[in-house]
Amino acid sequence: MLEAIYERRSIRTFKKTPLKKSDVKKIIELLKNTEAKHGPFNTAVKFFILEDSFTPQDQKTKVGTYGFVKNPQGFIGGKTVNSFEALIDFGYLFESIILALTNLNIGTVWLGGTFKRKQFDHLLSEGEFIPAISPIGYIEEKQTLREKLIRKKIKANQRKPFETLFFDQNTEEPISKSHPLAHLLELVQLAPSASNKQPWIVTLDHHAVHFFLNRTSNYASMLSYDIQALDLGIAIQHFETGLMASSIPYTRVHIKDTIVFKDYQYILSFRLERTS
Repeated sequence: MLEAIYERRSIRTFKKTPLKKSDVKKIIELLKNTEAKHGPFNTAVKFFILEDSFTPQDQKTKVGTYGFVKNPQGFIGGKTVNSFEALIDFGYLFESIILALTNLNIGTVWLGGTFKRKQFDHLLSEGEFIPAISPIGYIEEKQTLREKLIRKKIKANQRKPFETLFFDQNTEEPISKSHPLAHLLELVQLAPSASNKQPWIVTLDHHAVHFFLNRTSNYASMLSYDIQALDLGIAIQHFETGLMASSIPYTRVHIKDTIVFKDYQYILSFRLERTS
């Protein structure tokens, strides 16, 4: 999974080659296994696949993506309740699926505000909604002009500087790249986010690592849910993937009443048994 964090990129142009039955079977199994897990706030998420939703239009209804995606061979998504904690869990779990698909050489891209939700209403029970979906398919290496323009507009290949995201909580000084945990923080820096806003701040305090939301003012205010909560879940997934790859024992904890850092919104913490 660690390699997938470095290799993953958002794919908006896919080959017209249909997904192999063997790959569809792997995806279904992956969704089922992930559905049995829980995120940091223990919210249940149900996942689904529409592997033939982009086949001949006389047979299926084309899933609307407002022209942002070309030739997808199916879609995956999930449904949960519309709460801040549930959205973090969704981001955390769905990113684990995205990384696993990257290892299978199946292309994906997070779609939160750029698909027509009403086309999925038939999948929902009362109180459920779909925070995000992803098209799936085999990667077309040659990008379309539209995809290049989209990536340029959202600065897809750029990340905020390391020193603006990670801090020593006691001194409020930026964490040095020579810190023993810097390689794990770099995984957080690589996490995808809506419009590449990277709305997170991470602080270190001895063997504790604290995640905060650095909310983008007035961003995505027209959406009916907090899309930046998804971003925090993705960032937390990347950090935890790094911890597991480094065999660093840890515990996730929620200590909201005692953790304060400037005006950022506290999310959760990791307590590490060691830092290297």
